[in-house]
Amino acid sequence: MAKNRQFTIGWICPLPLEKEAARLVLDEEYPQEEVQYQNAYYLGGRIGKHQVVIGVQRRIGLSQAAILAEKMRAGFPNIRYFLLVGIAGGVPRYGPAGATSEIVLGDVVVSSPRGNHGGVLQYDKGAWEGEGRLNFRGHTNGVPGDLMAAVNNFRAEGSSQTNITEVLEQMRLRLDNDRQHQYDDPGPGRDRLFKDIYEHQGTELDDCRVCCDADYVESRADRGSGATRQVDKPSVHFGNIASSNQLQISAIERNRVQQEHDVICFEMEAAGVMDEYPCVVVRGICDYADSHKNKGWQNYAAATAAAYAKGLLAMIPTVDATCSAQSAEQSSSQHSANITNMTFGNNTGGIQARDFHGNVQFGRC
Repeated sequence: MAKNRQFTIGWICPLPLEKEAARLVLDEEYPQEEVQYQNAYYLGGRIGKHQVVIGVQRRIGLSQAAILAEKMRAGFPNIRYFLLVGIAGGVPRYGPAGATSEIVLGDVVVSSPRGNHGGVLQYDKGAWEGEGRLNFRGHTNGVPGDLMAAVNNFRAEGSSQTNITEVLEQMRLRLDNDRQHQYDDPGPGRDRLFKDIYEHQGTELDDCRVCCDADYVESRADRGSGATRQVDKPSVHFGNIASSNQLQISAIERNRVQQEHDVICFEMEAAGVMDEYPCVVVRGICDYADSHKNKGWQNYAAATAAAYAKGLLAMIPTVDATCSAQSAEQSSSQHSANITNMTFGNNTGGIQARDFHGNVQFGRC
């Protein structure tokens, strides 16, 4: 347990392929036998000045993410912050008319407060009411103030300072010859956004290039300059992340949730962690949360997320491991106290106020 106390950053990976990408951004990797708890091995190492322990979930889902976070905090008691880093399905475009932003495959999404939400929401949580309407009650705690400050400081540096391109190159240099192209950018020709009304025509194992009609595809060129990316230069987006235990594979449902809750990507873990632990979520976009899912972008999306997370850690001040656990408890309690819900009137027509670390925002419920 003595060596376990050195770790102050917990890094959660829902999938093994995300753990492999995380391994490649470590500046130093520690022997496996030195990083274990309750007969389970974790991946431990150093990124910059931070001591980082990386765990992978046994299965996907909110409860599994919560279980892993709980075990990691118990086994590595000086963890102060968690990063949840992996892949997700993205909303192709978001924002007001005339000022929309385009998300393309390989881009990165970071949980950040937007509108009435604190960065992550469980969109399938609530109470079913008349006419099949779900009265939404899936608010989660937002990103803690000190972590949010790091995100904002990193964001203020601009895309030229995120170093994603350089980190991707460093990751590839660590691969053996058989895996040299594992984290290559698949390129715009492999980025196919289908019209919302057009469902996947084959099985989940069938490649869209074989079974789906290309006439329904919007290429990056069709989507305009906002969807243009140079090789290994993904854009980073900041906003609300939709989380649930349900795999999102419907373009129509994706659009509905996006319009109702102002989200920009979908995943299945973050809501299980955010309410209990100080955490920021970083997701690489591997599909468009529709029926045309494929695995062709998963490795690259995992790599871009890991590369961004490494840069973000450089913006987070190091903490003394001997006092980190106490600081984490204080941060968690303050974090919970800083986020409140107050509803005036009924749920459909009242005014809702949410306090995200001192910023009060009002909107219709």
